[in-house]
Amino acid sequence: MAPPSFAEEIEKASLFDFNLTLPIIMTEFLVLMFALDKIYFSPLGKFMDERDGAIKEKLNSVEDTSTEVKQLEDQSASIMKAARAEISAALNKMKKETQLEVEQKIGEGRKKVESELQEALASLDKQKEETIKSLDSQIAALSDDIVNKFWRQFLCFSVLHKILKG
Repeated sequence: MAPPSFAEEIEKASLFDFNLTLPIIMTEFLVLMFALDKIYFSPLGKFMDERDGAIKEKLNSVEDTSTEVKQLEDQSASIMKAARAEISAALNKMKKETQLEVEQKIGEGRKKVESELQEALASLDKQKEETIKSLDSQIAALSDDIVNKFWRQFLCFSVLHKILKG
């Protein structure tokens, strides 16, 4: 047996045989890559781009809506302020009207009390005068009685005095 040649030794030591296998594998890889790009990755990329566009559009509309919401909040605040002012004015008006009614009723009550007081004072004056008249007549009667008794006693004493003296 002859010693193996150097080329034979290298051929045995190689891991891969690069005859037609490498170009076939490369062609298969490129065809698979092209097919996957056209069948899978392109529609998926298109779908993702459309979704991104829709999300951006929604975000822009939300930003536009935020200014609209701000305007509506400002408008509602001004409406609430106007309503509060209107309610306050109505309450003040009602308060004044009620106060006027109360003052009017108090005035009427005061007049009524004053008239009743005047009537009561007039009645008391009348009773006072009647009492004074009745007392005057009683005083006159009493003074007449006292004078009569005095004169009786005086006469009794003078008669007694005369009887005793003489």
